[in-house]
Amino acid sequence: MLSSRFSQNGLGLGALLFCLFFCASASWGQSEGDLLTGDQAVYRDGKVDVPLTDDVHFGVLFHTQGVGVTLRRGFYQHAFKVRSFGADFAFFKHPKEIKTSNPVYDNGRPYVYGKQNTLQVLRFWFGSHSLKTEKLRKDAARFSTAWKVGASLGILKPVYLEIGYPDIPYDYVATERYNSLEHYSDNIYGQGPWSSGLDELSVTPGVHASYALDFEYGNERFMPKTLTAGIAADAFLTAPEIFADRFEQNNRLFVTLFATFEIGRNWTR
Repeated sequence: MLSSRFSQNGLGLGALLFCLFFCASASWGQSEGDLLTGDQAVYRDGKVDVPLTDDVHFGVLFHTQGVGVTLRRGFYQHAFKVRSFGADFAFFKHPKEIKTSNPVYDNGRPYVYGKQNTLQVLRFWFGSHSLKTEKLRKDAARFSTAWKVGASLGILKPVYLEIGYPDIPYDYVATERYNSLEHYSDNIYGQGPWSSGLDELSVTPGVHASYALDFEYGNERFMPKTLTAGIAADAFLTAPEIFADRFEQNNRLFVTLFATFEIGRNWTR
């Protein structure tokens, strides 16, 4: 009688322990699966995805004062954060730039009257992407926020114009560096060659910061496409001289809205 009760109690205890173990294992496995990687939510097709570790992206940059290109290299800290560093190269225009042309000679290329230099900005930065919403299916988009800070280098190239001599009608045309005290609309034939002035570059240092919203889309996990939109600021030690001082004021701070379209490659080490 005693042994029968002991046997029944033992079986009951064993069944209880087995049930607790099974439930705990199932719960732990589900928790581990949820925490392993947010990217697993993208392709729930019966396969186990290996967490990503690295990425590289290249793209075109459009902003409210010009265009450029961008490159970034990322390292996954975990499934929801990517640390990255990169570089941008962008052309900047002064907000007051208006092209004009010689009123007599139609063959002259349009130019900006009063423009002293062209401005290109080279940025070196580091930043972070923070995942906010994962892709839950292949045709959805992944949403992240991104920030970056770094150094800006303003590169100034002198403007060269084709100047007619002696007066209209011109006898000949010479390519000269623009001088606001000597060159006027009646003796400017047109814009000079872009290559003129490349040996006379000057630079001004500055800092850069930006904040953006990042949307990754596409069905290929290892070849993402990204659309980014945000606001950026570049502040320079001295105001880059785009216009001659007697025409327009030059500013040290450039605040722009921007958008980039990037294609990339993800992989696991």
